[in-house]
Amino acid sequence: MRHFNIPDPLLDSTRQMFKDLENDARDTKIDLGIGIYRNEKGEAPVFKAVKKAEGILYQNEKSKSYKTPVGNSEYCKNILHLVLGKDILSERKDKVGAIQIPGAGSGLRIAGELIKNNVRNKLISIPDPTWGQQPFMFKKAGLKISIHTYYNEQNNFLDFDNMINDLNKLKSGDSLLLHGCCHNPTGADLSLEQWEQVANICLKKGILPFIDLVYQGLGKDIIDDVLGIRKLVQIVPEVIITVSSSKTFGVYRDRCGMIAVITDVDKVKSKSLETMLSEIARELYFHPPDHAAEIINTLLKDEVLKKNWLSEIRAMQNRIVSLRHKLANSLQEKQQTDYFSFLKVQNGMFSLLPISREGIMILRKENGIYLMPDGRVNIASLPENKIEFISSKICSLKEFRAKGV
Repeated sequence: MRHFNIPDPLLDSTRQMFKDLENDARDTKIDLGIGIYRNEKGEAPVFKAVKKAEGILYQNEKSKSYKTPVGNSEYCKNILHLVLGKDILSERKDKVGAIQIPGAGSGLRIAGELIKNNVRNKLISIPDPTWGQQPFMFKKAGLKISIHTYYNEQNNFLDFDNMINDLNKLKSGDSLLLHGCCHNPTGADLSLEQWEQVANICLKKGILPFIDLVYQGLGKDIIDDVLGIRKLVQIVPEVIITVSSSKTFGVYRDRCGMIAVITDVDKVKSKSLETMLSEIARELYFHPPDHAAEIINTLLKDEVLKKNWLSEIRAMQNRIVSLRHKLANSLQEKQQTDYFSFLKVQNGMFSLLPISREGIMILRKENGIYLMPDGRVNIASLPENKIEFISSKICSLKEFRAKGV
């Protein structure tokens, strides 16, 4: 008897893209799919401030024994301060519970289990479109999923009016997924006023918001990127927030993040919230890795290193904005139209290019240009010296030939 006599698994379109990329032997191939920041040399650099903090940690670290099941509590406090600020934390006091997690994916799964166990309708509404890992994790947790309008792919803008219409159809006891900033895959973000409108709908209808924050600092800046979250937390009594440090601190492979629950229930304290979260996490893993968390703690408590890190992430954000404008200008010049101007007003690493599935495969097979299967392009990985080449190949696709004048 054999237990693992199984056929080769069918790959979904995303995993197939990564397999094709890995097997592509062309030196000229361009990876605009995977969500990492690359510098002008095509490297995914380590922050200089992070590297220095790591050196300090190596010198001072005295033990590698286990942390508690909640992980690195100091890291959680630091990240909460970075996201929510001291005023909200002072107001909410002992009504915030947080645990460290190993990256963004685990935060989604824990949030899914949390909603399934504690929220009446066991339903979460997700934006259309959204990052594919989110519905995947929610389904694995056993949640029902509904979809609300978010983006008009015909005209390339945030469709807020229809989003509000859909949110007003949700019921008390439903949950709502919100991207904290730099929406993945579109780069189209809510304004502060729109965040307030969404928050008031959640308050009025008894909807639980779940905020997934992955790109703080890469949209506008460290503070502006979370002003919408802060506005919502000031209005809505209960919120779930998950945070990834992969992009903000460049610690991708070290897997570091946080999930927090905020409430206003009188009898509930931070410790009980943390125990609830850690019990869910324990079903998935026992301890999160501590290395990146302690590096971040070391960095944030050293004023010089923190200042250097802020300067580095600001330079990354500025470069992403510059790449956005250069790509948009190149496309517009070739098309002799302002069709691609939407790229200039979107935020963060990603935008969604309106390219057909056939066009995506042509770019991949004929030109070695790899986009995600939905047309998502990673602006933060654009080689500046290849922008003209990339834009010319995009504009040569049949779906864009009629868009010029």
